Amino acid sequence: MKPAALHEAREAREAGEAREAGRAVEMSVHPASIAVWGVSSPIVMNTSFTAKVGMKCVSACALTGERIEVCDEAGVALAHGRLGETPWPGTEALYVAEVTLPAPSAEGLHRWSAAFRKPASAPHGETSTPFTFRTVPPPEHRLTVRVTDGETREPSANVQVRLGVYRAATDEGGQSRLDVAGGEYALDVRKVGYETISRTVEVRGDIEIAVEVSAVPDVDPDDERVWM
Repeated sequence: MKPAALHEAREAREAGEAREAGRAVEMSVHPASIAVWGVSSPIVMNTSFTAKVGMKCVSACALTGERIEVCDEAGVALAHGRLGETPWPGTEALYVAEVTLPAPSAEGLHRWSAAFRKPASAPHGETSTPFTFRTVPPPEHRLTVRVTDGETREPSANVQVRLGVYRAATDEGGQSRLDVAGGEYALDVRKVGYETISRTVEVRGDIEIAVEVSAVPDVDPDDERVWM
């Protein structure tokens, strides 16, 4: 065989070996997934908050000490953490880090991400996931909502109270408290089996609102039909 042909054959063989090696490396990389939870929302601007970041390998590998990072919308890393020594309670292979983060200085909805950046020696592939939260101005006033049952006149517990982006639930005494910035808000009071109460509330100081909820009568499905 001529030298040129030998050279081409050698290059082709080396290229093939490189492709096989690349495929072997790809096959050896374990896919992993990442999740974020425990982020309270809304968050007061220019404060700090925490988030739990969990990562799991499909092969149930131990991920102790692996580094995760949290980035803002621009991809700038704001903080990082190391996964814990043991899996999260109730799971077989979910390793978790709690990360403290700086809240943005701007009001509004934010979309950040948590990511695992694969070191050269790690057997796990890179993975990331987005998460959202909202920031609000510092609270100025307290709104107290007292909810009673319209029939029994007793305090109503576990009622969901929504004031704009703020959320709360009534306690055993039928009260919920929301610390908010001044302004005009839509107030919704909801409980399963009861009518929803909606109204507009203007908050210019500490105020207390009394709300009475009425049970919704059970409806027999047959009452909705017209029998011929």
